[in-house]
Amino acid sequence: MLAPYSAKPHPAFSEGCILGLLESSEVREEDYLPCLSKDERQRFFEITNHPRRVSWLSGRMAAKYVFLSRLELAQRSANGKPILVRLSPADLRAYSAWMYQKIEVLPNRESATRYPGFIWCGEPQKESISLSHTAALSCACFSLDKPASIDLEITTSRVDAFYRYTFTKAERDWVARHANDDAAGANWLFTLLWTLKESALKLDTADELGVWDLPRIEIENLPPCGTLIPGDGFVSFRSRVKKRSRVIDVGVAVTRNCDHVLTVMSPLSGVVN
Repeated sequence: MLAPYSAKPHPAFSEGCILGLLESSEVREEDYLPCLSKDERQRFFEITNHPRRVSWLSGRMAAKYVFLSRLELAQRSANGKPILVRLSPADLRAYSAWMYQKIEVLPNRESATRYPGFIWCGEPQKESISLSHTAALSCACFSLDKPASIDLEITTSRVDAFYRYTFTKAERDWVARHANDDAAGANWLFTLLWTLKESALKLDTADELGVWDLPRIEIENLPPCGTLIPGDGFVSFRSRVKKRSRVIDVGVAVTRNCDHVLTVMSPLSGVVN
């Protein structure tokens, strides 16, 4: 069974966590290729699917901008929640192509994970970076003091087999209890659960699992649905990720948009065996 919801405050995002959101349709390859390093350009041209290549480029540009602007952006008050910045080409013009080349977003050679890290002037950085994409949006998350992971998904209905395979009975019961026979509400809640599981996969504390292992990850301590009413900004809560024999306490922040879900997750006190 799902553990009861806890409304206790948590410090997961108290030190600041900055997200840059960029529409992929506003990113033209010819404008931003000069902003990539030699290694990044090599990776870019290895991607043969054009929409995926543009999403990849958009995510890297958002990440580079947030890294270079981190000191200024961190001054914005978010009351312990992540700071979300919606970016445009005008914002990206704040820095030269030379500056963007100096900060690379590539798999960290010193990390055991397959996820990208920041490399500044050839040196791996301690700051955490997490990326996520939809067909229209790319998002990059910068976190200074502790790892943070994100997932961005469009709210949509899926085939019944997807729900049976991906979500535990307790999770499906939670959605049924709070959706009140509203199909759109159920789609949003299932999408939220999906983003939570994807975010858990990306955490450094997570096992080396893949997307096919999502049914083996259970999200506990879910909030009352009333706290997730669509609106502006993030709502945050404390939750637990259960995987195999491990339980991880996490802080979660989620946007409340009707058409998509953006989730940020950060570990609180490590792993509880």
